[in-house]
Amino acid sequence: MNSSPQSFDELAAQYDDAASLERKHDFFVEHLPLKKDSVLDVGCGTGLLSHELSRHFRSVVALDISEPMLAIARKKRSAPNIDYRLCNVDDFSSETGFDAIVSHTMFHHLPSVPVTLARLKQWLAPQGRLLAVDCVTRLPERMPRWTALYRAHATVQVVPDILQRGPHAAWALLRFRTSRGWIAHLQSDRYFSSTQFREIYSASLPGAQFTRMRTFMGVVWTAPAKSGPNGRQVF
Repeated sequence: MNSSPQSFDELAAQYDDAASLERKHDFFVEHLPLKKDSVLDVGCGTGLLSHELSRHFRSVVALDISEPMLAIARKKRSAPNIDYRLCNVDDFSSETGFDAIVSHTMFHHLPSVPVTLARLKQWLAPQGRLLAVDCVTRLPERMPRWTALYRAHATVQVVPDILQRGPHAAWALLRFRTSRGWIAHLQSDRYFSSTQFREIYSASLPGAQFTRMRTFMGVVWTAPAKSGPNGRQVF
């Protein structure tokens, strides 16, 4: 079972510092739909992606279940067109369709990815686009999750980080990646393999396109143009 997303409550500030240094939004920006009226950000965390999307969409609804994460988002990344909400995606409902629904590294926390994807599809406007990035693993499920292994992996990343981001950022990322709280979170997380990811998402999102990005997988799916009387999708 994956760790609860609310385990980020105690890591909120440290996570935001690290994510601010390493997070990029190119995948999402490059795959935005033509119509950019409204977007739903599922698992928005401290608002990094939401804030970027607020520059492209008229309105952004951003959901997360961690109040400390949302507090940082509201303080550091507020905008007149962003509505941050403390809400579990499985409890959310909407009567209007979104032109895009996005999520970054949240889906592996879900109890059932197919169930949530089915709900998200209902909230897409005709030809709306679902964009998601999540972690994938090359390691076998029974691979030992020793603290020393996570620290060794973090140490190996220092040189590439120095070259890409500079020494100050590299050491800040190393401190976070070797912190007790972050390693405990990683030890409790479970990810799909790339093959499992493609199989599960393809079953829910026929015709989806996939992009492998090192330890992540991105998926792009566009809703059909046909809609029912209430404007929602007919599948």
